[in-house]
Amino acid sequence: MTERSLATMTDKKKIYISLFPLFIIILLIIGAGYFLLADEIKLPDFNKGPKIRRIEGFPTNVLVAQDQKADKQREVLENEQELDEFLNSVDKSGFLTMREKLDFNKEILVAVASEVESLDGHRIKIRKVYEDKANKALLVSIIEEFPGENCVADVNTHIGVDIVAINKTDWTIDFERVKEVAECPQTESTGSN
Repeated sequence: MTERSLATMTDKKKIYISLFPLFIIILLIIGAGYFLLADEIKLPDFNKGPKIRRIEGFPTNVLVAQDQKADKQREVLENEQELDEFLNSVDKSGFLTMREKLDFNKEILVAVASEVESLDGHRIKIRKVYEDKANKALLVSIIEEFPGENCVADVNTHIGVDIVAINKTDWTIDFERVKEVAECPQTESTGSN
């Protein structure tokens, strides 16, 4: 090998070695820029399925009069009027409101409410939303928890309510309820001998 070709090979190695830190710096700048501008830059979304978002303040229990009757509700709310009707049907006093402003052009709401329940420890929550892409359908899984026999619960009439937002879709939406019983630890009575 000639001295000239050896010098050329050494120069190429220096170029490759000196470009590596520059390449890393460029990647870091692009990554930082993406995270800083993530809301303004829209990259292609490869999962076109619905996106689910919890609504602030939900799930919750709404206290009601002991003689009040209410049917369970499973609703898909597509505008402000339907939301107001749902909230007013659950809470006649008008105290139940949304804490955040919604854009019904981009999102719809899935809302569920229980019948009037009398024991503390009862909860209702939208646990998960399953996609059936082949049939363009969503299955909203609702978990309703009741206090077990060992639980000490106060009588407190209420309606359990939960609401989630889903990006606007034309898919069909069905509901399923899973009932769970919460087991409370048994308390041993202590007495003096």
